[in-house]
Amino acid sequence: MSIRSHSGASLFLLLCLFGLSALPVESQSEQVVEVVIKDFTFVTKQEVLRLGLPTVIKIVNKDNERHDFGSTMFEGLQARIEKDGVIVYGRGLGGVMLDPKRDATIRFNMERPGRHTFRCSIHPNMKGELLLLSTEAV
Repeated sequence: MSIRSHSGASLFLLLCLFGLSALPVESQSEQVVEVVIKDFTFVTKQEVLRLGLPTVIKIVNKDNERHDFGSTMFEGLQARIEKDGVIVYGRGLGGVMLDPKRDATIRFNMERPGRHTFRCSIHPNMKGELLLLSTEAV
């Protein structure tokens, strides 16, 4: 095998490996919380939440009004908000505004146990909460 064909084979192998590693992989350890906004109410569906795991909050606004999803649970934490094809990264993001019939995803690591409330600042009667217990508290 000449050096040229060996280099070409190596390049092909690297491209294949890179291509495979670039495929989206859904993590088994990701915890998902689904929040649907409907009739001016937060409807939450979640599994048991654990500390230190990647957490995804998927929010869908099914109302014909604009709402927001905000919480102090993100204070001081690195978070990533995905909305309308835009991704925002930051520490301590407060939440996200959702126009009618739109959705957003918030990704972060749950690091603090306790009762974490969320609300719509536009409609103060809209509130919800997530409960995260540490294993010591169970």
